[in-house]
Amino acid sequence: MKFQFFQKICIWPYQKKWNRQKQKGAMTLISAFLFFAFSSIGLGMLYLSQIYLKLGAYKKNTVILEYVSENGIKKAYNQLSELIRQVPSPKVLSPEKTEELKADAKEKGTKTAEELLEVPLPLTCDGIWENLYWRAQTDFFVKRIEEFEDYFHEYLDVLIQSEGFITNFKQKRSSSLLAVLEVWAGHIPLSTIPILIDKSLSSDQQKGFIEDNDIELSISSANTLPLGIGFSQEELLPADPKPLIEKALKINIFHPQDLSLSLLREALGLEPSDDHVPDGVYLIQDDLGLGGIFVQGDLDEMVLAIEHGFQIISFLSENGQWQLKFNPSDAETIFISPQGTQHFNLVPRGIIVVNGEIRSLGGGIVETTGEVTMIMDEEIPCILRGVNLTIISSKKTTITSHLIHQGVRWEEGIPYVKDADSQLHIFAAGQDIQGAQNEDGEIVIASDSPNELKVQTSLTASGKGISLEGESKTVNLLGSIQTTDYNSNGNTLKITFDDGFILDQTRLENAPKSAKPILYVASYGAVEWRESEL
Repeated sequence: MKFQFFQKICIWPYQKKWNRQKQKGAMTLISAFLFFAFSSIGLGMLYLSQIYLKLGAYKKNTVILEYVSENGIKKAYNQLSELIRQVPSPKVLSPEKTEELKADAKEKGTKTAEELLEVPLPLTCDGIWENLYWRAQTDFFVKRIEEFEDYFHEYLDVLIQSEGFITNFKQKRSSSLLAVLEVWAGHIPLSTIPILIDKSLSSDQQKGFIEDNDIELSISSANTLPLGIGFSQEELLPADPKPLIEKALKINIFHPQDLSLSLLREALGLEPSDDHVPDGVYLIQDDLGLGGIFVQGDLDEMVLAIEHGFQIISFLSENGQWQLKFNPSDAETIFISPQGTQHFNLVPRGIIVVNGEIRSLGGGIVETTGEVTMIMDEEIPCILRGVNLTIISSKKTTITSHLIHQGVRWEEGIPYVKDADSQLHIFAAGQDIQGAQNEDGEIVIASDSPNELKVQTSLTASGKGISLEGESKTVNLLGSIQTTDYNSNGNTLKITFDDGFILDQTRLENAPKSAKPILYVASYGAVEWRESEL
């Protein structure tokens, strides 16, 4: 029994030795497998790292290309802006050149842009910095042209295309920007120019003029041109109001001296003779309808008001009082004079010619008695919506109260004109109806006018110019100024340029026009940025 037990006990070492011999080399195989696995993972990570590095570099270069291409756009845009700034604005043209530009614009040509910039088209620019390179090209295309008798209004699409490159990088990036350039050419309406000093001044004199006069100018945010005070080296303001007088009197005048007293009296409905026209207010009328208003002699007061859809204009002089009432929507006109009252189923032309001085011009109200009273302190709309008025005086015109249009809302000196569609032009020609020069042709803001005066009009003075009288006065002007001279007398002028006539150019029909053909850049601004493409 003991022997058998011994054998059973002693057999285990042999069995263990046999199992160990059977498992020999397993660790080597496992080690090799682990080495292979970790090597594969390491190599894979290295490979993926290279891919990520290449992707990162490609992404980085792509972003840089976008900046490079965008930089080309900005350089080209600024290049054009700088060229426009260097050109005198307005630029005087010859009549032949004006007709040439108009004919070319009608054929979709780009001579207007070439004449303006004085460089060949298209414009190109390029640049390089370290390993970055860009090139851009600016092309011009006629978008729209609006043609009138003696001027035209042109819109040019400006397409700027740019490409960006990186040295030793195959890909490139292209971008484009669409802008619009707005140009007026010919005998243009002066209301399209925000502020023009028609006086030959040196650079130092211009700088001194700006420093001496506190003028603030606000324009549309879409316009990127740094418009400021424009100075002309040639006489651009018309001293002769002949075209507007022709419209008002419904006659043709070939030369100022051709308007004889006999012809004038006939146009006014008086007996033809060589006697002087009696002082008074005349509503021009003939078999074809109504014309404008002609005033002979000085006016003590002219008041504008609104009553029940009627535009009211009151005239007061030492010889009596006259009142014109017209309703554009109902085509009804009432003219009240010392001789009686006349009714018409027509509307007069909105041109008032005063062969004399207007000592007080402003807005007011109609009393219950029918009398028109000027209001000094209260801001009351006095120009009816849709009415287009032009007031011409041969001598001085003095503004004494607010001139506010219906539909215009003023808040803290800022006008909001969304619902306004009327226009007022005030033109001091400095020349009488027979063509005689008058040194008193000027527009004056009265010293006793409100300290915060609000006026919506285009002011043109061809005589002495425009002056602000009084002290500590701020004139808020919604419109524009064109004058031979300007004197602030220490007062402040804030101009908000009204470009509403762009949408409705009938508002420019009776505006004074430049005496010479000119080329004027009204606006330049970006419209659409197109994303970069590979």
